[in-house]
Amino acid sequence: MDYGLVIFVLTGSLVSVSFAQTRQYFFVSTSLNWTNAQSICRRDYTDLATIESTADIVDVSNTTSNYTGKAWIGLYDDLENSWRWSFNDGSFYGAGEETYRNWLSSQPNNVGGQQYCVELLSTSPFFGLWGDSECNMTKQFVCYNGTVNGTASFVLVETPLNWTDAQIFCRANYVDLASIRNSTENAVVTSTARGNFVWIGLYRQKVWSDGSNSLFRHWADEQPDSGRERCVAAQFNNSGRWSDEDCSLAFPFVCFTTIPPNAEGFRTIAQLETSIALQWNKVNDNVGFILQFNGSETNFIAPAGDGPITHAVSSLTAGTFYTFTLFSVFKNVRSSGVNITAATSPSNAEGFRSTGQNETSITLQWNQVNNIVFYILQFNGSETNFIAAAGDGPINHTVSSLTAGTKYTFTLFSVFWHISSGVNVTAVTAPQNAEGFRSTGQNETSITLQWNQVNDNVSYILQFNGSETNFSAAAGDGPITHTVSSLTSGTKYTFTLFSVFENVRSSGVNIAAVTGKMPAYVLGLNIKLTSLYPLSESDMENVVAELFRQLGLSPELLSLKIQSVER
Repeated sequence: MDYGLVIFVLTGSLVSVSFAQTRQYFFVSTSLNWTNAQSICRRDYTDLATIESTADIVDVSNTTSNYTGKAWIGLYDDLENSWRWSFNDGSFYGAGEETYRNWLSSQPNNVGGQQYCVELLSTSPFFGLWGDSECNMTKQFVCYNGTVNGTASFVLVETPLNWTDAQIFCRANYVDLASIRNSTENAVVTSTARGNFVWIGLYRQKVWSDGSNSLFRHWADEQPDSGRERCVAAQFNNSGRWSDEDCSLAFPFVCFTTIPPNAEGFRTIAQLETSIALQWNKVNDNVGFILQFNGSETNFIAPAGDGPITHAVSSLTAGTFYTFTLFSVFKNVRSSGVNITAATSPSNAEGFRSTGQNETSITLQWNQVNNIVFYILQFNGSETNFIAAAGDGPINHTVSSLTAGTKYTFTLFSVFWHISSGVNVTAVTAPQNAEGFRSTGQNETSITLQWNQVNDNVSYILQFNGSETNFSAAAGDGPITHTVSSLTSGTKYTFTLFSVFENVRSSGVNIAAVTGKMPAYVLGLNIKLTSLYPLSESDMENVVAELFRQLGLSPELLSLKIQSVER
């Protein structure tokens, strides 16, 4: 069975209890009676002040700096509706049974202001009528001892105790202090009491206007002191201590508004270079929000539905930390706020490029990004980390152990808390030089060259005498043969052959080859010339050269020597 332990604090000392603060207080300087003050607070705020802790006392006192009188708070006496049974098992009470009362005329009256417990008067002339009494008085008491065959059983304990100790005794040895549900049970308890004034389980407490169950009290000395003074005021000239007052008196008053709870699940769900996406859970349909950062505020009305709220903050700087504070807001009152720090993604590095390559390596270069701690280079499923270099110059990195004549794609990420979107560059290694580059034949005006193919993707450039000739990869696996013509006989030539893949040349391989010489002939001719005038040897050479031309022979290919012979 469920029980509620009731402890009555009857001294004027401050009971220190720690609670989370959930209210914001407002001092209203207009003097009104308690009922009208309650109406104003419920209209403009939430209710008259409920005070549950020493921290609340301080907050109430801080609502005004120049007032030293009394002000209404939300605590009051409800002599009709605040009574409760110690045994609080709801299944024990039928319809209307929990509110059965058998008061003596003029009772309850709270004489002296501290009559919170109920005694049953079993002697003549009362015969079972009830009256309220101060709980610290000692009396005999009746305990409830369970139900037998559907009938409640009661036991008289003749040892006088105060109400709280009687409650403890009954719970330890029986069930609880006696609950009386109807006139039949009232007659049974009256009989059980044997003419004594005995405690039964009915009690009450002052109640808060907003329905709070807080038992925190901050009474001034000798307070409360009157059953007719049913409303409570805080004394601003006495450390905020309380006194009971006539509810018709006019005082200023203290209202409160509930401070909404902070939103849960405030988090970052995505970020780009210039934006951060935030998300948080709703509090309820009545609570809005304020998002604060960089000195600005954005308001949000609670959306319909139960899903989380998502908001993207844009126009931010890449690679930068931001602190966001989210307040829940109810009736213009903010929660304490919850903070998160998030960062935008950094910018991608600019100038990412290949600056060189050979058969087994590629050299990459990129410009540094401000505020970037390091970089990640990703290719072929592997990643390499780089710490940002000192200074402003570019960063160079050579990727080695690669395969010749192969295309690679490199992705570079800047890293600052998060990684950038990444930038790609495609580069190739230089192809291998062709093997077997050689001269396979020559004549006076041509040289025949030959080399082995590298693979089907590689073409070639043959360079000599300042000129270049391009060759596509031939079909098949055989060697490639090429004859270089229109050469000069008996001349040495140097040929350089480059393999080419994706416009990237190999380092090149060289050979030297020589054209063949023209054959030499000695020709003796007897020529008889008739001339009208004498000819010199030079004139004779010119005449012979012309003769050769007439015969289709080039005198430039011949070596002419005229020798005069006397006859």
